[in-house]
Amino acid sequence: GFITVQSGQPLAIFNANGLLVDGNPRPNVICSKLTTGLSYREAAETGGAVLNQDCFGDPGDNIPGNAPRHFSNLRGDGIRNVDASLSKEFTIREGKTLQVRAEMFNAFNHQRFAFPDLGSGDGALGQVTSTTNNFRRMQFGARFQF
Repeated sequence: GFITVQSGQPLAIFNANGLLVDGNPRPNVICSKLTTGLSYREAAETGGAVLNQDCFGDPGDNIPGNAPRHFSNLRGDGIRNVDASLSKEFTIREGKTLQVRAEMFNAFNHQRFAFPDLGSGDGALGQVTSTTNNFRRMQFGARFQF
């Protein structure tokens, strides 16, 4: 089997309402408590947000905000995934074997949530509305050799 554990990617929050010539407006960071304390799962289940909307403000048109391009301390949901397979080979007679296999992808059915809404000023900043991975999948097979 395979076990994959990875931290999430840094978030890049942008100013949803800003007008900036280079097309990459960033908001102003106006407080230090950037998160609400909700996990990605809690935010998705309750309709809440993982990011604190009150900490990001509009710097004004054609004024670059003071937010960094990527927040190293704000990250997307990480990967926790287990893929597993089992197989057994039975000897029927000399020269005849039966192999039976079972394979599971995302064996424990862990959800991986997509990035939250990253548009400061759009009213939905920090809301988590979807997942990015597949649900548990299983496949079974048999092979008879003669």
